[in-house]
Amino acid sequence: MTAAGALLVSLDVSVANALMPAIGADFQGDGRAAVSWVITAYAIVFAATLVPAGRVADRAGRRRTYLGGLAVFGLGSVVCGVAPTLGVLLAGRVVQGVGAAAASPASLGLLLAATDARDRATYTARWTGAAAVGMTLGPFVGGALTTLGDWRWAFLVNVPLVVAIAVAAPRVLPETPRHPGRRLPDPLGAVLLTLGAAALTLGVSQAADWGVLDTRTSGSAVAGGALLLLFVRRSRHVAEPLLDLGLLRRRRVAVAAAMTFLYAAGLFVDRWGLDLVQAGSAIVPMGLVVVLLTTRVGRLADLVGYRSPLAAGASLMAAGLALSAATLAGDHFAARWLALAVVIGLGVGLCYPLLAAAAVHGLPSADLAAASALNQSARQLGAALGAATAVGVLGSAAVPSLGRYHAVWLLAAGFCALAATVAALLPEGSSDLVRDPVPSPTHHPRNEECSA
Repeated sequence: MTAAGALLVSLDVSVANALMPAIGADFQGDGRAAVSWVITAYAIVFAATLVPAGRVADRAGRRRTYLGGLAVFGLGSVVCGVAPTLGVLLAGRVVQGVGAAAASPASLGLLLAATDARDRATYTARWTGAAAVGMTLGPFVGGALTTLGDWRWAFLVNVPLVVAIAVAAPRVLPETPRHPGRRLPDPLGAVLLTLGAAALTLGVSQAADWGVLDTRTSGSAVAGGALLLLFVRRSRHVAEPLLDLGLLRRRRVAVAAAMTFLYAAGLFVDRWGLDLVQAGSAIVPMGLVVVLLTTRVGRLADLVGYRSPLAAGASLMAAGLALSAATLAGDHFAARWLALAVVIGLGVGLCYPLLAAAAVHGLPSADLAAASALNQSARQLGAALGAATAVGVLGSAAVPSLGRYHAVWLLAAGFCALAATVAALLPEGSSDLVRDPVPSPTHHPRNEECSA
């Protein structure tokens, strides 16, 4: 049941990629860079509100926060589905991002609270694997719904799914203890992080239209960097920081966050220009491979550690994406793509679940939610940067050249290659297994139901 929410939230991260041509056609006067914020607005808001949302879940109860977040997510989906203008659509995506940020860490917190500490790597991998399935199937779902009807159905279909989860969840998910005395984290820090990430993304996505040396491009980049530095500085001095910087002194947490950022940037680069049916069909073999791997990779990490599987996964993704740039064109697309999709799917199936598990591996219970939220924030910010950078590469032409699309694939491959390099910094082996057991009163007999 917790995995159902993870799948739904991640589905809406990637479903927008397939909707871009149709949305752009409906809002032709707004331009490619403006329409790209349908992706980046969701990712930035999601990333910036994950950590405070996790604190809210600890304070108000994780099941309550999970269901409340899904309700907000459903409301945002309705706004997106009926949006008459691009501005309203972006507002709906912001609402979706807030709801997703509330639901995601609360659902993982529910799962970890009901799971023995020795099994956290396995269950975290399965939970994140469900999110990986949603992410890989998103373009297919969006393309299919757009082809059969209208891009708006890709958002409206969320509503009955949210209702189904809301009806079933109270029957199988136990509530966690509430801690009303805890203070919420620094709200100014949340503002600084959000504005800083948005300014950086704006500069990257508009670089092709404004020019790399334009003062608006450089001004956005400088402003974004300055705001993020202020965020880090403030986080060092406030009593309840949005981000506990002490977590980044833990080598495994810091390396996992860096690798997640790079991997997500490569995975979420924009793929406009493919036919919707073509793009949707292309993603199916990748999703099937991910599904097959997610139930097994957690045990693999327990046996050999995280470094080797993650380095292999990112390398497979880099190789598959680079070969895509070298070999894919309009003719014989499906035949050429099948083998490459399997290679990329193997990489995604290794990286996506294991990165989330690595981020919380070996940590005491008190740090699990914060470390998980940090890792998810890195993933969303990486996704926003990847999508925005791809928009910059494609430029403002109505039909970019094939060379620009190949450059996008190479860009994705480069991000994944960097992620593989960073994986070498992870501690080797599994000697730092979680030692702090979950107290028996919180162990719930419905573990399997919580993870399903």
